[in-house]
Amino acid sequence: MDLDKPQDYQKLDSMGIEKALTLFSEQIKECYKQAYASNIPQVSPKSIVVSGMGGSSNAAKILQGLFESELSIPFEVFNDYGLPAWVNSDTLVVANSYSGNTEETLSAIDVANKVGAKILGVATGGKTGEMVKNGLIAGAVITPGETNPSGFPKSGLGVSLGALAGALAKAGVLNISESDLDSSLSELTEIRKNWNAKEIAKWLDGSLPVLFGGRPLLGSLNAGRNAMCEISRNFTQFYDFPEVNHVLIEATQKPETAKKENRYLFFKSKYNHTRVLTRYGITETMLNEQDINFMEYELRGSSKLVQALELPHLCAWVGFYLSILQNTDPGPEPWIIKLKESLAQPVH
Repeated sequence: MDLDKPQDYQKLDSMGIEKALTLFSEQIKECYKQAYASNIPQVSPKSIVVSGMGGSSNAAKILQGLFESELSIPFEVFNDYGLPAWVNSDTLVVANSYSGNTEETLSAIDVANKVGAKILGVATGGKTGEMVKNGLIAGAVITPGETNPSGFPKSGLGVSLGALAGALAKAGVLNISESDLDSSLSELTEIRKNWNAKEIAKWLDGSLPVLFGGRPLLGSLNAGRNAMCEISRNFTQFYDFPEVNHVLIEATQKPETAKKENRYLFFKSKYNHTRVLTRYGITETMLNEQDINFMEYELRGSSKLVQALELPHLCAWVGFYLSILQNTDPGPEPWIIKLKESLAQPVH
């Protein structure tokens, strides 16, 4: 499939994934406004836990990375049933669920109620949305509208991210304003016009992608990996620097298929620790000596916020283009649907 002929490949995209990715900025802007306009009280917790899975978790991890050098209280993202044992009445538990029906997140609400924690729900509807509407918990119920045509979380990272940022800003626990987002998204739009997402997709096509990155963008790297997995359906891994130098450097040669099929994509940021940037260069040299394929993408955003948005958004586009190159509709999720039906869960 020719990526320079959208009139051809758009016929393959039955659920409007390309349109949703194009509307990423609008997703964030619209959902931030809705959440910030919600009736959310100011709080002063001593710790924050965000319960979320998949894209809802990714939104929290992006914010966690952005603010970990500024927040004076612990901010944890919890991807499981229940909550950590240390959660108490001084903790703000954020139940972040795109559908509002994520069973792991609903279980976190139950535990939070039992220990008397403060609860903030963010969802597009479902059971969490009903709790907010009925005044059982504080929070925001978001209507993404036409910004996410598929209605699936994998193409709605901007919905989850905008809503969560707006809710936490309104609660007074994160310093992220609408003007901050607007200016960052304007810059991202310009970056998107000239990035090499199509070339990266062509380079990765037929390989096993391995993504590398470092703080403060590990949450964004996680979100980017997830987008590639879900949109392209290609097995994709990520590793973080400097930890990867203590794990993977001796594990690039075997089996032979890994050496031939793995392709390593480094996301380089001026916000990475100086020693991490040194490690990038040394690691790339060693991969080159082993005849292993790698590529470097230098994040172009002028601020941490822009780069935190740029990285996962680029990966989502790479995932979309990979799906097109492989002549696969990027929208349908037959295995996710089967899994959730087997668990007797709402699909989305």
